Amino acid sequence: MLNINNLCLKLLILLVTGCGLKAAAQPVSDAFQCSMELGKIKMALQDTTGLSFQAEYVVSYNDATSKTVSYQYRLSKHKMHYTASDSTEVIQNYAYNLALDHRQHRAVVSRPVDIFKYLTNINITDLSFYKLLVTGRSLSDTGNYRKLSYHFKPASPYRSYDIIYDPVSYRIQAIQYSFNMNGAQGAPAGSKMPFHVTVQFSNYNTGAFGDDVFATTGYFTRKQGNCKMVAPYSNYELINSLHQ
Repeated sequence: MLNINNLCLKLLILLVTGCGLKAAAQPVSDAFQCSMELGKIKMALQDTTGLSFQAEYVVSYNDATSKTVSYQYRLSKHKMHYTASDSTEVIQNYAYNLALDHRQHRAVVSRPVDIFKYLTNINITDLSFYKLLVTGRSLSDTGNYRKLSYHFKPASPYRSYDIIYDPVSYRIQAIQYSFNMNGAQGAPAGSKMPFHVTVQFSNYNTGAFGDDVFATTGYFTRKQGNCKMVAPYSNYELINSLHQ
């Protein structure tokens, strides 16, 4: 198992490094080191014994308002189950990704996706992300933690993006970024743009749950390609996106 994980990490590093070298005009040594660190951060989330943690997501808007959502995550390799304080829930296993909005009584079933983008809120390993928006990446030490920073083109809506993590365990401690639809230009008076996001991660634990938390049979069934919600979710509107 250790050899398999090491091989997966090497392949991931090569893929991510390739994306960074093609799209970002940064020194090769910096691109390689940043890609290695990102690969290790992703691998730290794929604990096969089961990994749970909390995340508090705070959005601060330009008009002095803010929004806070708390998440409880449970992960195992590429499987995920999270519940959030905004009445949303996502269950993903090797067959399905089921997203539920309990307040609106809605559900969407689709194919599994990379769980890393749920934590980062951006698909930062996507080649198009680099090509269109990024000029480079850098690493810096901040106290007991390390910071992986993305640097953006003037026209990019992202003004900054930082992942702060433990350089020993490679567990994420915080993600911080700012966003402005007008790029580097100022926003109109009264606009919510730019807004700033801080996600704090805490209470990491391993091995406290079983594989049953990733089961979707208690939510819906699928027969001959048709999906149907089951009690107590029978009144939920279900959107089947498996073929999209």
